Amino acid sequence: MGSVADHVPPTVESAPDRPALLAEELLLYDKEGKSLLDDHALRILIALHQESLTAQDVAARYRVPIAACYRRIRRLVALGLISEAGFVTEGRRRPARLYKSEVDRFTIVYGNGQMRLRLSLRNGVEASTVVRVPPDFGAS
Repeated sequence: MGSVADHVPPTVESAPDRPALLAEELLLYDKEGKSLLDDHALRILIALHQESLTAQDVAARYRVPIAACYRRIRRLVALGLISEAGFVTEGRRRPARLYKSEVDRFTIVYGNGQMRLRLSLRNGVEASTVVRVPPDFGAS
């Protein structure tokens, strides 16, 4: 990964023949100031890193409200951080979608007055971005 100066946007490097993530989508806060990786999203990532689960299982085991769980799952799938892993039918009236984490590892590094989030996905994609404070941080 190349070095990134303060004025240069985040970089994304991917393995050959792999779709690259858009680095601007990995910012912790979107343009409206909504957190992309809030407490619920982090719980979901942790849960799915350990095993493939349905949204209902994640919601029940990790205390994420079901509506919030589905919203975060849609966002995490769109970001490429989780993916569908099949279906489960046992003991259910209809099949339920299983999800799994695509994150191999992540690190948060602080240096030179800024904090950086680095993600390594299982498909070889690596991304790095500056962690930003939400737009309303410190507002009264």
